Amino acid sequence: MKNFIYVIATMAMLLMVAGCASVSKEDCLLTDWYELGRMDGRQGQPRTVFQGRAKACLEHGISADRQAYYNGHDEGLKYYCTEDKGFELGQQGLPYKSVCPLQLEPDFRAGYNKGMQFFCSEQKGFELGRQGQAYRNVCPPEFAPDFRAGYDKGRELYQYDAKIAALQKQLKNIERKINKKEKDLYAENMSDEQRSQIRLELKNLDLEYRDVSRDLKYMENNAPAVQVD
Repeated sequence: MKNFIYVIATMAMLLMVAGCASVSKEDCLLTDWYELGRMDGRQGQPRTVFQGRAKACLEHGISADRQAYYNGHDEGLKYYCTEDKGFELGQQGLPYKSVCPLQLEPDFRAGYNKGMQFFCSEQKGFELGRQGQAYRNVCPPEFAPDFRAGYDKGRELYQYDAKIAALQKQLKNIERKINKKEKDLYAENMSDEQRSQIRLELKNLDLEYRDVSRDLKYMENNAPAVQVD
């Protein structure tokens, strides 16, 4: 029975953490506010998320245990606010979260700065741009130039590939239109006037196909020469 209650309480807390709109009265009654705060703290969530958690339960007429949540949150931050976690956050290029208490801030910040130095390299910038991701304006001034240079090179290649893909798609669309028109041309129910119109359309499609093929060949022969240090 105790195990069953524990499972239900855990599910209730997971609903809270996920911010589900379907939090029920039973979820609120079963929630361990200390444990919920601890889970939020471990994830680096700010204390302010408590307001949203409490509001969901207040709508059911149930008051949240603020102090228990804060105590749990403080405990969870001890897991989050470490040099390793800071490094993990920095090396992913994620924004800095000012959630750590003063006594834990130095270690977390030191790890974050090391991770950010790893992330803010020309190679990482190149990878980000190559994937077509948005530029992340998170690098400190001393690393930003190299990161930006790498990103611009990667972005140039990404845009080049996108143009190549667009031209190839355009050719395939023209080919489909030509195939359809050729079938229509020899259909039994076509009049001479209709056949003449189709021949004219085929001629225009052929000219368009040549133009796009020429553009594609030009692009393929003039790929950007990108080097990353």
